[in-house]
Amino acid sequence: MSVYFTEREVATELRVSLASLRRWRVENRGPRFVKVGSLVRYSVRDLEEWLASLPSGGLSTKKEPQPARPRREKFAS
Repeated sequence: MSVYFTEREVATELRVSLASLRRWRVENRGPRFVKVGSLVRYSVRDLEEWLASLPSGGLSTKKEPQPARPRREKFAS
């Protein structure tokens, strides 16, 4: 049998509000879940797969830094 987390445990682990986690579920944006009667549960495996599927920073091709724009001089009063 797999290990399942409650909504509150998942929200705490992801450091998001319970309301955000619930909204993601309604919008089909969050991790897969299982309904046990009226209870919502998340498997460890589904959470790991969902997290791995999210975009992460630092892996894209490196862009050349843009030169700083010259500052505008203030008008004399």
